[in-house]
Amino acid sequence: MNFGFSPIFYAVISARVAFLAFSAMTLIVLKHIKTVKQHNYLVFIWSAFYIMLSIYINASRSLTNINFSYIDTLIVLAFFLILPTNVYIKGLLASILTIGDLVVILFFKNPISDLSLNTIGLSYLVANVLGLFIANRLQQFRQKHYHVLLKEQNLREELEKVAFIDCLTGALNRRKFFQLGSLEFDKFLRYKITFSVMMLDLDFFKHLNDEFGHAAGDHYLKEFTSIISENKRSSDVLGRLGGEEFALILPETNLNSALEMAERLRCLCDEKKVYFNKQVMHTTVSIGITKVWERDQTLQDVLNRADEALYYAKENGRNQVHLKIKGA
Repeated sequence: MNFGFSPIFYAVISARVAFLAFSAMTLIVLKHIKTVKQHNYLVFIWSAFYIMLSIYINASRSLTNINFSYIDTLIVLAFFLILPTNVYIKGLLASILTIGDLVVILFFKNPISDLSLNTIGLSYLVANVLGLFIANRLQQFRQKHYHVLLKEQNLREELEKVAFIDCLTGALNRRKFFQLGSLEFDKFLRYKITFSVMMLDLDFFKHLNDEFGHAAGDHYLKEFTSIISENKRSSDVLGRLGGEEFALILPETNLNSALEMAERLRCLCDEKKVYFNKQVMHTTVSIGITKVWERDQTLQDVLNRADEALYYAKENGRNQVHLKIKGA
């Protein structure tokens, strides 16, 4: 039974139902797409499907019906203003709809007066030119806005770097070191996740400064920091506490592993010869090690014990590693 409707009617209804189903599927897929390229590709496919359906429906209307041209000029403009793709894709889609509609009017409808044809053609032309101009201006504005945001983000990162990074060595400054160290201590209190602490101090650094100058001393500090940075894990927290004194927090590390790492750093420093202005500099490092214990109340308790171990290493000949366990 056709209920008095023509086959074209059923074909148009079927095409619209198919388009609605495709649109729903497109929305679902868009929610799971992560890349801009895939997003733009799917939007283009949806828009092309819409244009083909629109041209088919317009051609299926009665021979005297060209009212679709009034709506489609607005749709052409909407392509430029709404579609989240670049200007070239928008222009391509708008051109296809424009050409398709004009072909339908010229070859699938009853002849119309030249004045009406010129008016319709001019309306499509205005819609395309105006849409292209506005879309181009919007894209320029978005790009400018993006660059401003990017500049602000880079400036914010630079400010954070200045606020938390030691400008000479690139290690964390004292404030940031204690901030991250307190987080490790809180994890120990809450989850009993242990960590070890290493205090490092360059031996006779004042003599090195006096002999070669402060610029040479600064250069040596950079080289010393590089030795540590190249041999620590990404999770380890390195901070410069002041002068030639550094501290290293080793999350989830027992004393044996910390001792092994400290000896490796000590040997590397002992073997290291640093060149500055054709002069050869050399010094050693003393290291104190401990780990967090149940009786520790704050991070400072752990650091104090590591500092005591460092003092013992200094007093007993330097260029050595000393381990302090609890109150030993």
